Amino acid sequence: MTRPAGRDGDRRRAGRIVRPVRPFIPITSAVFVLLGWGVVAHNSGAGWVQALGDVLAGTLLLGLLGPGVILARTRLTVTTVPADATAGLPVELRVVATSRVRLTAVDPAGPESFVGPARGASATGDDVVTLVPRRRGVASSLCVDVASAAPFGLMWWTRRTNLELPSELHIGPKLGPSVELPRQDDDHSGDSSRRSPRDIGEPRGVRPYRPGDSRRGVHWPATAHNGELMVREMEGPTAEPVVVVVTLPADVDMAESVAERAFGTLVALFDRGMSVILTTTEPGGRRTGAVAERRAAGRRLARAVGPAVPAAPAGHIGPPSAADAPANPSGVFVTMGPLQHGDRR
Repeated sequence: MTRPAGRDGDRRRAGRIVRPVRPFIPITSAVFVLLGWGVVAHNSGAGWVQALGDVLAGTLLLGLLGPGVILARTRLTVTTVPADATAGLPVELRVVATSRVRLTAVDPAGPESFVGPARGASATGDDVVTLVPRRRGVASSLCVDVASAAPFGLMWWTRRTNLELPSELHIGPKLGPSVELPRQDDDHSGDSSRRSPRDIGEPRGVRPYRPGDSRRGVHWPATAHNGELMVREMEGPTAEPVVVVVTLPADVDMAESVAERAFGTLVALFDRGMSVILTTTEPGGRRTGAVAERRAAGRRLARAVGPAVPAAPAGHIGPPSAADAPANPSGVFVTMGPLQHGDRR
């Protein structure tokens, strides 16, 4: 989705090229109409018939070539774009167009829609364009097919262009199934001398709820007082951090599947109230850092690319030292604090 910067000039030049869509039928029809009218005018000899034929010829010429001129002069601008999206789910952008045109999103993909001033509407209004991205990634521009048949709808003209987004759109993976997570001491039922609360540390205050926060951290008195969901904020980590390393394979479909499974695993860890350290490979190199909620995890996985460490097996999710982890047929390994390295359930 993010294209090489060196091709920007080529893309701008390509965006000015307009071409007719299936021109044979409308052009042939116009030629037959003019020939037929010419025969009628020649046989009648009436001046008004010939004058009306000239008007008809001008109208057909305008209907055939006018859309290309209008399309070449149309300017489109993306005014609003959300920061995050999810593969397979619709996301809305706002676009301003100087003329009424049909717009079809190509990359990221989306259904066709009409943008631009309608009859009697202001030319400065913006329209909603819906995208349904097929895959995760980071989009800094939107590739679209723009088409017009104005003013008479005799023949469609189209051009492909790239619209720069005002901010990057992070498209996270779908929520896939979680791997089987190792159990902790406090996951067992019943009383146990080894049970301990997940949320440890000293409370430092309350703050509004954010997606990914543990439901056990909800502070009900503060929620009732403020009229919105509030959670306790603790000093220090809530638990031993879980280390997850995601290495994507080169195959695009397999990479999507691994990213979805990794996202499901991370969400399951967040629901447990665990602290997570995520390692991924981005275009700039290996990146390791803590992720605290779904949005941050989705953005990290949106930027993830193929493996940087050749020794790591394709589709592997495991501890940073992948060579130390035992063989796992599923290609998924998660290390949790209380468990020894390599323990599995």
